[in-house]
Amino acid sequence: MQIKKMESPKIGVIKTDNIGDAVLASPFFFELRKNFKHANITAYLSHAGKEVLDGLNLFDCIKIINPLWLKYKRVAFIKRIFSALRFISVINKEKFDVLIGMRYQDRLTSLIMSLSNAKNKIGYDVKNMGFGIDTKIKIPDRKTHEIFKNLAILKYLGIVKEPKIKLGFSITKSSENKVKMILEENKIKKYIVIHPISGHISKDWGTERFNVLANNLSQKYKIVIAGLASDKGINEFRGENILNLAGKLDIKELGSLIKNSFMVIGGDSAAVHIGQVFDKKTLTIFSGAAFYEGWTAYGKKSFIIIKDTSCRGCELIECNRKHECLDIEINFVIRIIDRILKGLQKQKIIEA
Repeated sequence: MQIKKMESPKIGVIKTDNIGDAVLASPFFFELRKNFKHANITAYLSHAGKEVLDGLNLFDCIKIINPLWLKYKRVAFIKRIFSALRFISVINKEKFDVLIGMRYQDRLTSLIMSLSNAKNKIGYDVKNMGFGIDTKIKIPDRKTHEIFKNLAILKYLGIVKEPKIKLGFSITKSSENKVKMILEENKIKKYIVIHPISGHISKDWGTERFNVLANNLSQKYKIVIAGLASDKGINEFRGENILNLAGKLDIKELGSLIKNSFMVIGGDSAAVHIGQVFDKKTLTIFSGAAFYEGWTAYGKKSFIIIKDTSCRGCELIECNRKHECLDIEINFVIRIIDRILKGLQKQKIIEA
């Protein structure tokens, strides 16, 4: 496909995932923009994805999509189908020269690609639903890091040069000012961010454990808790030197909070990925539900704790083995954090 020979190609990209996924997709978008400076690029993102990427000058247009077919919570099949069909009608109004589907995990994204009217379609054929896709991307190995899965798409656009990996997250002056004000009001200058709850129960070490961890660390450091007001158990995080901001920050403000911290601790979720954008020390207590090789926070200051189990990589939302992969002792985590902060922890992948 000779896209580079087009004078000003109209390119559409579908990436309707959440915060962490958008961060991990940012290197691809930086390369896409760099290689197609004169293209008109429209990104179809979730609201969260838009908040992550909208200030990075990567797109000519961002359109927010609420993809019901991707929800973790149960959504009736008919609603998923109609959500996808409505999305197709939105895409087909644009008449793209090139449409790129970045999701390899679900068949409805493949169907959307197949039924679009784009001149050239580049995407994944999931369960034979990519029957109408012109250029089918090879389904990646599950242990390939998500950044490299995304960057592999570039070769289908004729880009063969080794890309430089650059992570992005968009913050604003307003988000910086709000976080600065909150920190000043609470007399906090140096602090650790703990993000205890992800959007996926199989990834979570548990609020009780994180609460004990927070209280232990608060004897030496200021601790700021981040999360949603609706996160189960999040309101239990309180105590001297603990500031609970759950539900009080939007996505950009979360980014500003992390940017001004000195360490981020959490499960396999957004905060640790944002931490690597801003070159912070991060520690992920990583669930075995997914392969850490594919999803760990990417960067020189990223540390992860894993417990290897025979069922690693199960991808189950509800574990049937009592979350053996997350049976990691609190004192062990505390010792690792102490080593990281003292500069003694050299090994990035730490087995519990």
